[in-house]
Parts: sequence; structure tokens; C-alpha cells
Amino acid sequence: MTSRPPRSAQDKHLQALCGLPTAAFDRLHTATAPVLLAQRAARAQRPGRKRAVGGGRKRRLTSAQELLLTLIYLRHNVAHAVIGALFGVSADTSENTFHEVVQVLREVCPAERWEAEQRWQKGQPSWSPTSGECLLIDTFETPVRRPSRTEAQRRVYSGKKRRHTLKTQLVTDGRGEVLEIDPGHRGPTHDRTLYLQSGVAERYAHVPQYADLSYRGTPELHLPHRKPPGGELTPEQREENRQHAAVRVYVEHGVRRLKGFRILREDYRLALGRFPQIAFVVVGLVHLARIVGTASS
Repeated sequence: MTSRPPRSAQDKHLQALCGLPTAAFDRLHTATAPVLLAQRAARAQRPGRKRAVGGGRKRRLTSAQELLLTLIYLRHNVAHAVIGALFGVSADTSENTFHEVVQVLREVCPAERWEAEQRWQKGQPSWSPTSGECLLIDTFETPVRRPSRTEAQRRVYSGKKRRHTLKTQLVTDGRGEVLEIDPGHRGPTHDRTLYLQSGVAERYAHVPQYADLSYRGTPELHLPHRKPPGGELTPEQREENRQHAAVRVYVEHGVRRLKGFRILREDYRLALGRFPQIAFVVVGLVHLARIVGTASS
């Protein structure tokens, strides 16, 4: 058994800063820089443009710095005034750069596992779920700022979390590796409703699927036994619950990987309608770190 080579201090610092090892960051920069430059060139040639091509204030950040700025915001979820100060630009410049780059990241970082492996492992056999695997399904909630309008507050208020949230359904394989997500639903939405609307049951009809009791009422899923009112579980049922928990615990590892990017864990401050885009970008980055980071180690 070969041991993994030691990581450099630079690699550790970069991953702590933006969530990606050096090899994955370099690969991502190579993919995003041409797209970003092409989009800017197209905007410069748009009809009706009044400013001459090449006019205006020059950009102070390189494409690598702009990418790093965006990743730091996703990873640490701090104010743009702080991010701008780190890079020597204004908060407005930081915010504008973030929104521009994150759209490019959504294009180049697939959020579905099989698409991600085809994107970053060209020439390798594509992955697909098989009947011998199992699926783990769970949801997590991301806090959002309290809306000012009463109707909007009611739409996103989660009684379970006792605050305003957006809910995301997560599907992983048996090892906790993310397969897909269904993000941006209102906090009060029931887990079972998300599952039925997502189409997971149809896409993975021949794969065993495990979930917790919040999905009760869905015969397609393997669920733990529920303690009867005023009664107790039998020893056999308790043992089956322990076995179920041992299988299902890996979905929590998938949640942890996503919530390593604090924008999905702490107060989400951007427009609520953009949350799915942000969540898909985070999943794409998690796939990239796993595929390229593992291949380079």
C-alpha cells in the first residue's frame, strides 16, 4: 500500500482559504479564465456601447485573483468590504467581481456527479449508479435574513429551525459522495414533499434508498422503525435501527462537505432567487476538489 505524499504548506493554506487544493485551483483557473475573458470581450462589442473599447478604469485584479476572491467569499461568507480590503479593491468591485465570476463557475463546474467526472476526467470511464449501490437522502436548511414583508416571512419561516431558512435536498451514494442536490425550497416545505417532487424515486428506481423518519409515508424508502406511542421498540427493531443508522450516517459527511462552504451554513445574504445557482456552484467545487485533488495526491 503506497502512502500519500505529504502536502506542502502552500497547498494546505490555499485549501483552508478557498476550499480547493492547488492542483484543483489551477485546473479551475485554466477552465474559467478563457470563458471570463470571452464574455467580457463580447460585452465590449455589444451594440449601442458608448464607451470606447479599452476605455474606462483598468482592472486591478488578474483572473486568478478574481477567482480566488470569489472562492474566498463562498468559503467564508464574509462581507465584501472585508474581501475587498484583502485584495486592495472596494466593496463594490468585490461584489461585482463575485457575481461575474460565479456565473462562469456555474457554467464550467457541473453539479451532477456523472457530468463532473466526465468534465474533469476526460478519457476515463463515466460513472453511473448501479443496482449494487445504495442512495442516502437527507435535507439541510440554510438560514436567511428575516424578510421585511410579513407574507415573505411566512413563506420561508421554518418551525423546525425556528428561523427563516431555505431547504436543500441532498442525495449521496453509500460513501457520502454527493450525487445531486435540489436546492432553494422554502423552509416550511416537508422533506417528503421535496422527495416526491424531485423525481429521485424515478431516476434511481432500482437502487435501495435510505432516509430518516422525516420521509415517512414514502414506501420507496428504507426508514427506521418509529417508536409507537406509549410503547417500546422490540430488540429486533432496535438492532435494525442501529444497522440503518450505520448505513445512513454517511449522508452527514456529504452535508459536512457542502457546509464547509459557509455560504450554505451561515446567514445567506444574497438574493433568495440566486440561492440555487450558489448551491450548484458549491457542489461543483466539491466535485472538483474530490476528483482533481485525489488524482494529484
